[in-house]
Parts: sequence; structure tokens; C-alpha cells
Amino acid sequence: MSADTLATGDIVVIGAGIVGLCTAWELRKRGFDVVVVEQRFPAYGASGRNAGSLWLQTRRTGDELSLAKAGKEKYQDYLSELGDVFDYRNQGGLFFFENDAQGRVLEDYAANRRAAGLDATMISREEAQKHSSILPESALGAVFCADDAQIDGVQFVNALASACVRAGIRTFENTSVLSTLRNGETVTGVRTVRGEIHASGVVWATGAWSTNLRAEGIDVPISTARVGQMLTQPIDTRLNAIMHGPRGVYGCGALTDLPTYEAAVFAGPNSSSAGTSPGGTSGSSFVDYDDSIAQNRGGSIFIGNSLDGRGSLNPHISINATNAMVSTTLDRYSSLAEYGVTGLWAGLGSETTDHLPIVDRADGAYINVGHAWGIASAPICGQVMAEVIAGETSTFAGALKMNRSALRISAD
Repeated sequence: MSADTLATGDIVVIGAGIVGLCTAWELRKRGFDVVVVEQRFPAYGASGRNAGSLWLQTRRTGDELSLAKAGKEKYQDYLSELGDVFDYRNQGGLFFFENDAQGRVLEDYAANRRAAGLDATMISREEAQKHSSILPESALGAVFCADDAQIDGVQFVNALASACVRAGIRTFENTSVLSTLRNGETVTGVRTVRGEIHASGVVWATGAWSTNLRAEGIDVPISTARVGQMLTQPIDTRLNAIMHGPRGVYGCGALTDLPTYEAAVFAGPNSSSAGTSPGGTSGSSFVDYDDSIAQNRGGSIFIGNSLDGRGSLNPHISINATNAMVSTTLDRYSSLAEYGVTGLWAGLGSETTDHLPIVDRADGAYINVGHAWGIASAPICGQVMAEVIAGETSTFAGALKMNRSALRISAD
């Protein structure tokens, strides 16, 4: 080993978020000598800045829903392997409505979800309150899906990081990667701020930061956004279903694909902001909103998600995004005005145009990126990445290729 060599292995995984660690774990189970490199520490980014919601009901029928189902099932393996240390809860999910027009669309949505094989039912406000003690006063009723679940994302990533170390995976934290090492067209490892890591395979699991691969000629077809969330002091410690409201349905393809869906009926908290439409990039005041409400086991409420800062790698939450979450919360929960905000942050997210991740080989390396709903997709995509590298048959690999026809390069 030369003086500037930090480590050697079969595979080096870049990124110790949920995607990278699930990939490393699956590779190690197949006998690979794995090294993980992380620029800060496990769960530092988007993996540690979310409510841990495992939404199945909002996923489109087809590959999207099938992948989410497989991801949820994969957590059963992790419960067996890691123990019940990441607060897995299958309390279901409520998609509530606040006016009759929304309710009529959600009737169609519930029927569509049942046709897709999910346990989804339209229920009254009184029935919805049995599933969540923090249902907003504005809710008139809801679609309840018993298949939705929740984990504690930080606990999961930290437990998996420790398990990886016990399994012999070497992890280097606070170690930024500078470039890929190559011998002609062959990738031979990576150069980091602490030295070179030599490996016959490199997996990029760097989320939004994968856009930096363009400097190496790998044009990954993802777009980035700043995803904001707010966390309150504890409100109620009862186990509640995760919730989704109608004031922003960004990413809820199963709903927005319905023939009866009307965007104006599900307007976000700042729908009057000028400059763009949902998913656009112009108009600096615009904030997309994915209207979610969930609790952790301690009773604190996660409120979000705001989406703005498209095309940027600026992780600091904006005043506009903060206002979207605060104003929506005060409108629904005036009694919470005096409660403290214990967390207010943004994580850098990435997505593809078809909302499916990319798990593929690219220019001599491998990429596992574009996880807009990574709590559900990461565990199964870690398995898919390992299957691809090991040359195994994979159920999902064909649908997750980078050159699939549904993708187009998104301008950042």
C-alpha cells in the first residue's frame, strides 16, 4: 500500500445516507469487501431530515407502487437483522380533505387505490379521528390506507451504520471525495481529501450531490430541490397514522394522474405566488408543497414538506418555505401557536422526471440516485444495486436504468 493510499477493497460506496448504507449492507451480504466514504457523517443530509413516512397509497400503479411495496417489505428483513431499533410502525396513512370538491376526487382516488391492490377506504371525520388524535379541525373526512407505515429514519441509518461496521465494512466519515480514479476507461477507485481508495467498483449514492458528476462527464438525469420540514414540541404521544393533506400534492402521482383531478382544487399554501407552476423553476417566491403531517414516538409533529431552491445545492431553508409551513399550521392548529419549534431544516433532495430512482452502471462506475421518496425506495434499491454488481437476476433493474425512455435531462 502506497503512502497516499487510504484503503483498498472490492467496492467503494460514496455516501452514508440510507441509500449508500443499504447498498453497502447488501454488497457485504454477498461477500464483497466494502468501503464507505461520507463527506460528513451518516444521515447528515436528507436521510436524517424527514418524517420517515412509508407512503404506498400515493405511489402510481406500476413500477412506482411495486417498488414502494418491495421497499416496505424489505424493512421486515432489517427488523430481523438489526432488531426493532428503528421504530417501525404500521399505523396506516390518512389522506384527508377539507372541502366537498376534494372529497369527490378522493372518492375516485380511493377506488383507484383499491383497484391497485391496496387496502384503501373512504372514511368519515369521526372514523379518521380514531386513526389520528391530531387530525386537523378542518378535515371533513379522509382516505385511510392500512398499507402505509413509518420508521424513524435517523435511528434506522445509525443502526445500519453500526451494523455495517460490525460486518466488517470500513467507513470513513468527514472524508470528501475529490474525483474518480481511472486507468483508461476502467474505474480503479476514488481520490479523497485523506488519500486514495482503490477498488474495482465505485457506487455513487450521493443524492443531490450526484449532479457534481457532470464535471466527470457523467450527466445524471436528475433535478435537485431543497426539501423543508418543521418539527414541534411534543403534542400527543399516542401512536397515530401518518397524514397527508390537500394543500399541496406534489409527488402524489396516484392522485394527480386521475382524470377527475384538478390542480386548483388542491392548491398549495402560496398558490397565488407569481412566476411558475408546480414543478417549475422560475419565480423565486414559489414554493411547491407536499402537505404532510406525521409524529415521532415522542409526540412531536413533523410538518412539511416545502420544496424550493430548484437546481441549487444550497441547504439552508428559505423564509418563503418556512412561511408556507408556519401559515398552514396556524390555519389548521391555532392552539399550537404557543408551542415551540424544535427543528426547522431543509434537506437536499433529488428526483427524476418519472419519479423512479436510477440504479445502473454509468461510465465504468455505478449510480444509485434520484430517490425522491427514499425512505421507501432505498432498502430495495440497495438490493437492486447489489444484484446488478453481482450479476444476479433483478426484478427491478430494467425499470431503473439511466437510459430509460421516460427520462429526460432536467436543466439545473
